[in-house]
Amino acid sequence: MEYLVSTEQGVRTPQSGEPLILGDGRRFVFAMIEHDLRGWWFTAFAHDGRSTLQGNTRLAWDSQASAWRPDPVLRVRERRRVRPTRDARHRQLD
Repeated sequence: MEYLVSTEQGVRTPQSGEPLILGDGRRFVFAMIEHDLRGWWFTAFAHDGRSTLQGNTRLAWDSQASAWRPDPVLRVRERRRVRPTRDARHRQLD
């Protein structure tokens, strides 16, 4: 299964050479990118060439910035129900 982003111009997938903007505003360019069940695995380089970023995340296309960003959709973790257990060793007998 491949995740695609629909835009006015058609369907987009992240490609090497395209920009990535992080939440704090730092900009990178994808060097390598491939899709996986858990999102996109990528290696990207900063514009100044001083930093390398490797990651795995879901991506969303920002048409205003013409760049990819980490998907802003927050995923709610499944809550597990925990039942208290009675431990006979800790019962106090009067």
